[in-house]
Amino acid sequence: MKIWEDLLHDIEKNIPSGTECELKMMHSKSALTRFANSQIHQNVDEESADVFLTLHNESKTITISTNLTALKNPKDFVSRAMNSLKNSPIDKGWAGLPDSSESFNGLSKIDESTPDERANKVKDFVSEGKKMNAAGYCSSYINNYFVWNTNGLNSYDSSSSAFIDGIFRTESSAGSSHRGGILLSGIEAQQAGSDAAKLAIDGENPEDIEPGKYEVILGHEAVSTILVFLGVYGFNAKSKIDGMSPINIDEKQFDNQINLVDTPEDDDSIGFKIDASGSKKKNLEIVKDGVSKTYFHTRRTAKELNTQNTFHELFGWGENFGGIGTNMKLLEGNVPQEEMIKSVKRGIYINEFWYCRVLDPITQVVTGLNRNGSFLIENGKIIKPVGRLRFTQSFMASLAPGNILSVGDKSRYADSEFGEGMLKVPALHLKEFNFTGGVSG
Repeated sequence: MKIWEDLLHDIEKNIPSGTECELKMMHSKSALTRFANSQIHQNVDEESADVFLTLHNESKTITISTNLTALKNPKDFVSRAMNSLKNSPIDKGWAGLPDSSESFNGLSKIDESTPDERANKVKDFVSEGKKMNAAGYCSSYINNYFVWNTNGLNSYDSSSSAFIDGIFRTESSAGSSHRGGILLSGIEAQQAGSDAAKLAIDGENPEDIEPGKYEVILGHEAVSTILVFLGVYGFNAKSKIDGMSPINIDEKQFDNQINLVDTPEDDDSIGFKIDASGSKKKNLEIVKDGVSKTYFHTRRTAKELNTQNTFHELFGWGENFGGIGTNMKLLEGNVPQEEMIKSVKRGIYINEFWYCRVLDPITQVVTGLNRNGSFLIENGKIIKPVGRLRFTQSFMASLAPGNILSVGDKSRYADSEFGEGMLKVPALHLKEFNFTGGVSG
């Protein structure tokens, strides 16, 4: 891309001799179609190019950022960074720059979605609940990422993603569903609409039930909440360094039915094949038969713990945040959701959690609420919708040995507290989950 080539030429010639430099640019195109009251009310698109410049010299490091529109003079941009570098503290964690052997070229041309294509997906969703009020969005993204450094690395990559997320409402209930994928054409909008509509209709006139410990079946979004919290706060090596992670490598901390992988190399995985440093990502076992196998590492955490980098440095989060897994998959089991329900003597189906907050990072105790489709199950049958419940539950304990009764046989991309397209998961059937009160406590 000529924009990148011109920028790189102008920056490179202004880097002082002896200074290590890393230059990154994220060129993004996003499009969004929103709908409410079962009608499209907004259609927007945006294009941006964010630039990050990192300099390291005399044991000091500085990173500054701007966007391409605001970057009028590359020489001044470098001078500003050099002036800031002089006043920076000593950087004891500097782990150096990857070299040319890590370079990767995955740049490709990806066709943008059109407003009509997104409108048709919205139509497919809305048509499944014609007598109800529908709201939500359909979005698509194309990203091109460029990384160069003075150690010889020159990497490029492209990615695309698309999502539909919607909700149907009645006077007393709501049902939601989500779908994601690499291309808009592959999004099952009609199936998402059908799932959301059924949850809303079946959820009318919910009744409050007593809090307590219940057997639960967790839908895809609820499962993704548990796993994304463990991914961001548990398997992140920075959390381990800070003494805040519950994960211990090579210990059987999870049920043997839990097999979690990170799969950036797979064809159906959303996102880049390179990390923020420009290094090629690799598929990785995270949990094998209940045993934790690795943390998510960046250059810095790998150096501090004297281990191998797993290439989980994430663009835009800052290299000091630690490693984040963005292509996590919980491997499927063999139990259909209908069979899960039939096996429950008394329990609750939870479609999704929301407003979740960590109370204790060491035990991963989290509190939050259920929403958009929750039902009481007795003697293998759903008997009534239930109202809002507050849970206070260790996410480690929820997946602990003996607490997983079965793993669903169908996976899909699910939304999460930290972004779309990060997790592909099945449903889970848990022996016990702790509900501590209603909405108020």
